[in-house]
Amino acid sequence: MPVHADIPHQEVIFLDEVDDKSSPMKAKGVGELGLSGVGAAIANAVYNATGVRIRDYPLTLDKYLDRLPAIAR
Repeated sequence: MPVHADIPHQEVIFLDEVDDKSSPMKAKGVGELGLSGVGAAIANAVYNATGVRIRDYPLTLDKYLDRLPAIAR
């Protein structure tokens, strides 16, 4: 699982040509690249709060509930 430090610097390039399939802002992007560390950060925050480490994505409540200590249930 990559984190933000694993992603190299990204350069923004503006093109002079018009694309009729782009967004109303005339922008295109690959948003997932900039969000590569978000899932890991959320999983780590939930681990810090609950003490339950989940390493399988997607992170869903049922994966946590089965592993919580009996006191927390």
